[in-house]
Amino acid sequence: MTNMPRLIVEVFEHVNFHGRKVTLIDSISNTAEIGAQDIISSIKIYKGPGFNASPNYKAIFHEHENYRGQRLVLAPGFYPNIHEIPYNFGDAITAISFSPSAHPTPPEYGAVPVIIEVFRDVDFSGQRSIIMRDVSSMFDIGMNDTISSIRIQRGPSFPFRGCHVIFYEHVNFEGRRLNLNLSTQEFQLAIRNLRSLPHSQSFSDIISSVKIVPSGAFRVLIVVGDNLTGEPAVLESLTTVEGLEFQFTTVHINDNPDNRGDANNAINLSSVTLTEYDIIWFTWFATGHDGEYFVEDADAAIQDFVRKGGIVWASAMDNNITPPDGVHTTEPSWRGDWLPVDRHPITVVNSSDCNLKIIDDGQKTGLFTWPHKINVDTLITDDHWVTTDPSYRKLAVREDNGDAVSVQLQWGEGYYVAFAVDTRDAYRTAIAKPLIENALCYLANLAWQTSPRQPLKGRYRTQQSSFAMFR
Repeated sequence: MTNMPRLIVEVFEHVNFHGRKVTLIDSISNTAEIGAQDIISSIKIYKGPGFNASPNYKAIFHEHENYRGQRLVLAPGFYPNIHEIPYNFGDAITAISFSPSAHPTPPEYGAVPVIIEVFRDVDFSGQRSIIMRDVSSMFDIGMNDTISSIRIQRGPSFPFRGCHVIFYEHVNFEGRRLNLNLSTQEFQLAIRNLRSLPHSQSFSDIISSVKIVPSGAFRVLIVVGDNLTGEPAVLESLTTVEGLEFQFTTVHINDNPDNRGDANNAINLSSVTLTEYDIIWFTWFATGHDGEYFVEDADAAIQDFVRKGGIVWASAMDNNITPPDGVHTTEPSWRGDWLPVDRHPITVVNSSDCNLKIIDDGQKTGLFTWPHKINVDTLITDDHWVTTDPSYRKLAVREDNGDAVSVQLQWGEGYYVAFAVDTRDAYRTAIAKPLIENALCYLANLAWQTSPRQPLKGRYRTQQSSFAMFR
């Protein structure tokens, strides 16, 4: 099996990329071996990490086994329904191969830290599936509670510090877990029979989700605009989590002591070189509150930080930043030009704590289950988000009206992630601590792929020590 795939193919049981999914990176003479014979209805073809070595590759789908019969040749791209003309090839694919052809313009699959092969039977036999991204439900690839052997090898984006893979007993990264680590000294890890593990680690035929965790070192800028928040102390205690290393710098940006600011230590956020960090963490009410806005001098720099691959977290924001003018507005309103609100409108409205619902997109992130299972109804929330822009991926919503409590927005190469958690006192902060730890891990997983400071983005060409990564 290649570790530098030129193309990465995802085939789906139903149209519009629904139903069971199987991932392929090399030819297969009979799709029965992957449980996909004559059931494929939609296809995604990505440019793989090895694509540039032979940029004219296409995927060929064959009617009969051993690459015989009629064939459908597809360039990289998304094909939501191959039943329709001009394809007319739905439920007819029995073999798949790869071959040079005309140069395409493909979408990119993204980073591949490891390539995981899972098998239905022991000794790496039976139905096989390839995993290169988190899988929140093994039902999606037709392998739930059926895996008996596993093989993991380095991918083309293997982290300098190694990578560990977590196999979970239940979907959405819940239940017991089996941790398998591929160190910097190893190229492959294989378990021929999951039943051979000690009884306490027995994982044969119970794996239901998989999380890939690249190891790394990350710099986090904690931004405080309200002295009541307890988030800095929690964050600064989390220097090592799940094999991830963090270094924190805390800055205060509100100099008004009459508005819970720090007159002695506050600075302008624009005086901070944001490119020295992977993650910016806006604590509760950090960007502005009670009639004051603290980041006007850095709005453009924050957007540029994210656009170039940085990650921004926002805890609950205050809706009372811009006072009413008495003519056009009669209520105070939120201000947030640190987000690209001109392109992707969103606002914050006044609200109190409420019951929440984690929706499917939120479950798939692992934000609410890794490394801790979060009962969101125990969290105390504050003013929440409102948007109709579909670019915002809602992760959790209010049960009463469906408004967003947690959102994620991709902007350029980076991401904004927000959760309207209230940390204004020790009690609220203690309840929020598991979520804060989960969020830190989730943001690191994003930053590993996107941050210009990380090795994957090319700034560091050789293995770095912790000191070098934190400079």
